[in-house]
Amino acid sequence: MLVFIDRATGEDHFSDAFTFEEVFGGAVVKVPCKWGFFSDNEDVKLAGSNPSAEDAEEDGGGETKERKIDLVHQFKLVECQYMNKKGFKEWLTDEENLTRWKQYLVDSLQEKNFKLSDEEAVAQVEDGLMKEWKKQLTNFAKFLLPQWKNVMIFHDVKEDIEGAKIFYVGDENGDYFYYIKDLYRTDKF
Repeated sequence: MLVFIDRATGEDHFSDAFTFEEVFGGAVVKVPCKWGFFSDNEDVKLAGSNPSAEDAEEDGGGETKERKIDLVHQFKLVECQYMNKKGFKEWLTDEENLTRWKQYLVDSLQEKNFKLSDEEAVAQVEDGLMKEWKKQLTNFAKFLLPQWKNVMIFHDVKEDIEGAKIFYVGDENGDYFYYIKDLYRTDKF
């Protein structure tokens, strides 16, 4: 399984167990998601488990389940309360973020091609990769901003301001999460 891990916080945000596609020139990953009812106290059921009579649920348990998005439940994501439309624009253009993200692009290149030296990766980023990536993020922002009323923003439980943000868009076309791809590294498990 391929897991996408936030480069800033080290937390898992999604995996290839969910179908996804790259959009906006590969700068963003689009993942279909579903609303459902979940309990934070659900026990993990292992495949092939055989619960004994003592472990069987008693009359449904009566526990209240909360309506939330499957990926929010699965990866313990939290709605980002401090980012509004203006804050989103500032976050995308913040110089500290852009500097950090430039290094993430370098890291991402080296993960794809481990023979690439630091200097070669930096040169590729500075010779146009960063400009193209920013252009695609601008296109993503142009997609999000007009439908801001249908957008929710999430991050992981660490709530690190530098951590990656996940953008939910729900409309007549369905429910989707959007992840800025190079803010993540991937690990196989």
